[in-house]
Amino acid sequence: MTWFYRIALLILFVSCSVEEPDADFALSNFYEVNFGNVRFQADPRLYQKLNFERTSQPVCRTPVSIKGIKRSGDILTLKVKRSQNCTGKYSLVWDGSVQESNPERVQLYLYPELENCSQTGELVEDVLVVDLKKAFQTMAPQMVERMYLYVREYCNYVDYLCEGDCELNKN
Repeated sequence: MTWFYRIALLILFVSCSVEEPDADFALSNFYEVNFGNVRFQADPRLYQKLNFERTSQPVCRTPVSIKGIKRSGDILTLKVKRSQNCTGKYSLVWDGSVQESNPERVQLYLYPELENCSQTGELVEDVLVVDLKKAFQTMAPQMVERMYLYVREYCNYVDYLCEGDCELNKN
């Protein structure tokens, strides 16, 4: 019986590796693409950080929310409300993974990188336009055309599922 334990222990030691455990989990190459007032970032570490810190202060002290999502072919358009006196940009962050479903699905965080905001004042609407084929440059164009987009607001626990060409509006 001790020979069985010795073999099991030997197999355990041989099967262990010192590589980074999640090295193949998502992207190995981080990248970003700028589209005017929105920056698309493929970064699994940033995505995970945003996921753990969702709705945290001081970023979410001012009202920022998605009011509409439209996808037409390769173009994704987001309508976002924010305080009038804020300055800055937005990031659309992807973790680099594709959920294996039919069709495939990706998850994105809309992260406001705004400064000089106050809770007083009028709300204005920003229109963010992203070319999906340029943003998802590591994917086959056919996959980008058929995939579903799951867009998550960073400052609210509100998520939007955009299936194919879609148009979603929130009052």
